[in-house]
Amino acid sequence: MTGDAVDLFVGQMIGLLPKLHPDDIDDATRRQLRLLFPRVDGEAAPVVGKARRPRSYSVITNGRGGGVLTVGGTEIPVAILPLDISTPPEATAFRIVAIAGRAMRVRGVAEGDEFR
Repeated sequence: MTGDAVDLFVGQMIGLLPKLHPDDIDDATRRQLRLLFPRVDGEAAPVVGKARRPRSYSVITNGRGGGVLTVGGTEIPVAILPLDISTPPEATAFRIVAIAGRAMRVRGVAEGDEFR
């Protein structure tokens, strides 16, 4: 991960990687991290039952390859990475669906299991 700016455009696939360590956060934030970034704290849990549907999330970028992902009132600092071969396997993929200034809407599937 570098501090270089990432060129962003609507339709682009990006990887988001949390900058928080799971041991240094409160329970509400830890739950959101398990849902969206399950590979940071271990392997993704197998999905049981219906397939999960993609949801939209808000990201405010800082212009230097980072930003803040807002999930259910919880703010999670993230690194914004282009989705390519060098993207760490812990990152979760999202598609950019709208950009307005520093604000973006991204769409992706919560891969984790909230009850782990």
